[in-house]
Amino acid sequence: MTDSSSDEKEAMADMAGELIHAKLEMARKDTQMTHVMRIGTFHMEVIPAKDIDIREMFNEMLDKLMKKYGDKLLEITIQQAKSDTDPEKVRHYG
Repeated sequence: MTDSSSDEKEAMADMAGELIHAKLEMARKDTQMTHVMRIGTFHMEVIPAKDIDIREMFNEMLDKLMKKYGDKLLEITIQQAKSDTDPEKVRHYG
């Protein structure tokens, strides 16, 4: 018997990703601006909003990433850099 819950979770994650990607695209069209944080292979974009303190959010994310990955966070290979710039392979989830 196959566990369908993992398939459902994957489908929901895909839908959430598509929704967030659509919101980012709309923000780009409306303002041509998003806040971007890129460190090594980590990439995060945030749609500007009055209720978001972007500096606090990015500092908190950096602290969490450094706590989890340490210096490995900054390691990147040429192959990873090439694949990160291919728009067909990049997925944004927020």
